[in-house]
Amino acid sequence: MPVREMKIDDLPQVLQIQKALAFQDWNERQFIAEITANYALCVVYEEAQFNTNEDPRLRGDDILGYAIFHLMGPDSELLSIATNDSHQRAGIGTALLNAGIAHLDFENGDKMFLEVREGNTKARRFYEKHGFEPYAERKKYYADGENAILYVKAT
Repeated sequence: MPVREMKIDDLPQVLQIQKALAFQDWNERQFIAEITANYALCVVYEEAQFNTNEDPRLRGDDILGYAIFHLMGPDSELLSIATNDSHQRAGIGTALLNAGIAHLDFENGDKMFLEVREGNTKARRFYEKHGFEPYAERKKYYADGENAILYVKAT
């Protein structure tokens, strides 16, 4: 399966994805704190690349996306999710999101929360497609003054 837990060795590629998308400014120390936190689930989507001779000893793995969740009982949160720009709309984001959702028990009242920039219509459509519903707004939440839309998935 291409989704697995994130390791510290993955951080150069994870940071590269984050930097290319320019939507967040987490540093390596912050990612390490999440990887080592007992309430966090940090996952990557890894694509195995083989050389032309198909020699598994020469395999190189590419990180195509990552997600970070806080799994805190009935109220969990998606903190960050990103897919390599050249591989968007290929199901990677869905696989990463599902990795976190799989830990929830909606029948017993679990919920997952997230926030997204009001103007990020691409992300908002993605979350709504996966059953997240907007429930509130934080005015001028981001440093540039943009509002945040708060979403919840309860089923």
